[in-house]
Amino acid sequence: MIARAIPNAGFPFANGVKSVADCSLKLSGEAWPFAQEHASAIDAHWQAATNENPAYFNGIVHLIDSVRFVDGVLHATLTRTEFKSYLYWRMHGFPEAGVLDGFGSALIRTSDGEYLLGEQMPGNVNYGFACLPSGFIDERDVLPDGTIDITRSIEREIAEELGDVAKLVQKEKGFIVTRSDTQMSFAVPFYAPVPTAEIVRLLEAHNATCDDPEIQTIIPVANRDDIERLNMLPSTRATMEALFAARRGPSAD
Repeated sequence: MIARAIPNAGFPFANGVKSVADCSLKLSGEAWPFAQEHASAIDAHWQAATNENPAYFNGIVHLIDSVRFVDGVLHATLTRTEFKSYLYWRMHGFPEAGVLDGFGSALIRTSDGEYLLGEQMPGNVNYGFACLPSGFIDERDVLPDGTIDITRSIEREIAEELGDVAKLVQKEKGFIVTRSDTQMSFAVPFYAPVPTAEIVRLLEAHNATCDDPEIQTIIPVANRDDIERLNMLPSTRATMEALFAARRGPSAD
């Protein structure tokens, strides 16, 4: 069980996909007990992890410690922790720790009607998975009053991962919130008024000039068949399956 998250999550079941009008996120001001209780083991794990992957950076990330839905709006609070604590939790299979792994995602649709997934470069935590452009909620996303601007976080990730694609995309209304076990994705839909081939060209141009590119391949998907054999993050698969099911409409039965 995920403490304080499952009972009031607002889904009719533990996992699910829900469209909401808005997301209201803010700091809880509470420490993460799991990080405190496992501090010594976390430090030892971090030493081994950075020996294997020196590119890891121990910045501040934010994890969800409560969530509820009220009148079409998601309300969540988040706790600050170091990346090394998150990595320890993740590498040990996300044991019960009183939090959810919350992050913003970009659901980009091109003029071809395709949605854009990406495969990260080796060395990134999501390498090997097809996933939506996404990233941790970090210190840059926190406003002076403790409110978290999740849309700004997602728009920054688009610029960091896809370069000038960020100048093209047009934000659409609402959010798609996906709960998949210990992960919760806040996806913002965007429209890119260009074909997918232009997005690929812009990514290649970005990667050619970027010191530390994050995305190596764009994976366009347009229907359920396109994602069937992909190795995907669970939250990404749940989001895309729900999206394609909605596009098919109700069954004739």
